[in-house]
Amino acid sequence: MLLIRVEMKYQQKKKSRIISIFLSPALQFWLQSQLEQVEQLKVYIEGSDNQTIQGKIPLVSIAASNVIFQGLHLTEVKLSATSIQINIGQVMKGKPLKILKSFPIFGQIKLLQSDLNISLESGLFAQAIIEFLTPLLPPYFLESLEQPIKLYDQKAEISIGNLSIFAKVMSKFGEKIPINLHTDLKLATSCKLLLDNLKFQVLEHSNYDFSNTIKIDLGSDVKLQELTLESGQLICQGSLIVKP
Repeated sequence: MLLIRVEMKYQQKKKSRIISIFLSPALQFWLQSQLEQVEQLKVYIEGSDNQTIQGKIPLVSIAASNVIFQGLHLTEVKLSATSIQINIGQVMKGKPLKILKSFPIFGQIKLLQSDLNISLESGLFAQAIIEFLTPLLPPYFLESLEQPIKLYDQKAEISIGNLSIFAKVMSKFGEKIPINLHTDLKLATSCKLLLDNLKFQVLEHSNYDFSNTIKIDLGSDVKLQELTLESGQLICQGSLIVKP
């Protein structure tokens, strides 16, 4: 169930009727369609009627708390974007808001350890963990597991510069087998994560043949500036290209 409370603010010499009557409700509806849950959502829109009627929004800033996006829980989100082009003509006719041109969105997110543990329960997030772990598992061990592989009793711990994930997988004989992963997590480049000093343990064994340094490519649309892991929380700053 979506929980959303919105506070809209506008910045211009005269109050923009186009923004207040058409754009604000359309933007609110669009945000609701993208999120499963959000609390204390504040949206700041800068623009004049002349700019808006051309389908241009000079600046939008968003601050939100307790966000759920595609199963990922986030305690705090702060975003801003400039030079946004939208289908204002259709919006004024009651049609849904659409993005007409790609644009970068800049911001910061804060994810608590409790957020990560709840996120691990979502199918999408758990599947991403499975896809990452599977190549690290020895073939004979994979053959002994129930298919498709599922995670059980999963949990995570965030400490200074380090991420640990604990989970269990089910064998073909109905036995839950513990799997533990510990890694230093940092930026390799602006679009790549570096998992360093990676330690992977199944049962009591940890001497599997894999590189203890792994890079994860986030794609060219992502540009991270900062990734900080503190005790019980993760803070990330950067930008992302939003496409139509």
